[in-house]
Order: sequence, then C-alpha cells, then structure tokens
Amino acid sequence: MQERSRNLERRLHETSSEVTQLRSNLERVREEAMTDALTGIANRKRFDEMLRKGRRDTEATGDPLCLMLCDIDHFKRFNDAYGHPAGDACLRRIAEAIAGETRGGRDCVARYGGEEFSVLMRGCDARSVARVVRRLRAGIAGLQIPHLARGDGHPFVTVSIGVAVVPAGRTTSPAELLAEADAALYEAKGLGRNCHVVRVIGDAAVILDDRRLGRLGAMRRK
Repeated sequence: MQERSRNLERRLHETSSEVTQLRSNLERVREEAMTDALTGIANRKRFDEMLRKGRRDTEATGDPLCLMLCDIDHFKRFNDAYGHPAGDACLRRIAEAIAGETRGGRDCVARYGGEEFSVLMRGCDARSVARVVRRLRAGIAGLQIPHLARGDGHPFVTVSIGVAVVPAGRTTSPAELLAEADAALYEAKGLGRNCHVVRVIGDAAVILDDRRLGRLGAMRRK
C-alpha cells in the first residue's frame, strides 16, 4: 500500500510539472504570436487586441486615449538605395527609439505594418501627447541614419506622425480612432513629411507641429 501511495505521489508530481511546463510553453507561443519577429515589439495582432481593451478601459474610467501612427519618410527609396538588410536594420532602430520614448508597460508600441508603427497611450491629453511626439521625432532624428536618396534634400531618416486623441469623458470606436489617426498622418505627409499633426476627436482644431514653422500652431479642419 505504501509503495502504491509513493508511486501515485510521484506520478502526481510528474503530472504537475508537465502541466506547469505546458502552461509555460503555451504562454511563450502566445507571446511569440503577438510579437513582431523583426523588431521585437508588438505586432498588428497584439495592437488590435490592446486597442479594443484600451477603448473599453478608458470608456469605463473616462480617461483620455491617444493613438499615434508613425511612418518612415521615403522608406521605399531607402530600401532601393541601401538594400533590404539595411532597411531591416533601420526598422529595428526606429522601433527601439519609439519604444524608448514611451512609458514602458503602460503604452503599446507596435509595428503596424511595413514601415509604419503605432503607439497606443492612455491617460494623456493632446498637449502631453504633442510633447511626447516632439521628443520622439527628435530622438529618431538624433539617430542620424543616412538617407541621401529621399529626394528632398534632407540627409537622414525622419518620420511623419499622425495622432488622434479621444478627450477625457468622450467615447469612440476603434475604427473612428484609427481613421482619425490615419487622416492626421495623411495631413502630416501632405505638409511635406518630417512633421506631425494631432487631431482631437470632437474638436474643430488640429494641433500642428511643422518643422518649417518652428512653432506650435493650430490648423482648422477642412
């Protein structure tokens, strides 16, 4: 009887260890499925999940919610001129720079697709976000990654950024937030790139920071 009891205990221990290992493996697989293989940051699947969660959480708390879309300027020309390995290295450095200017586990930094990145931030109003974006752009410019093929006279890699902010107490859908951020990015590119535009959902004005103006201004929506 004692021998049988010991055998059962041993088998239970082995089973428990196997279950623990299985859970660990499943967690690792899930994490890998949510991570961009090239840059090591979150991928689009993870971003979509966090966007839905962020909207639910801020809707419940009434906190503001912000989404940035960052696009590397003239990246196709970079790849054509320097080759895809250099392009991959550029993407990794940009991803690292963006992650370094955000709030660690509080914000979701993701590779949105191709040369485009996204940052989801909770609890930041438009002015706070604008400061983060200026710091982020300065950090990327400070990398001084050569890009002599861009065709606009600027010698280094830069980014254009579109930002959408859901003010405190306002609700919106993930689709609307994405559409506003995408429209802001489109405006930034239309201004000549290497700048950012911030749209506040429900507001008539757009906060604009343009490198050529050298100041913070406001632009009316059309």
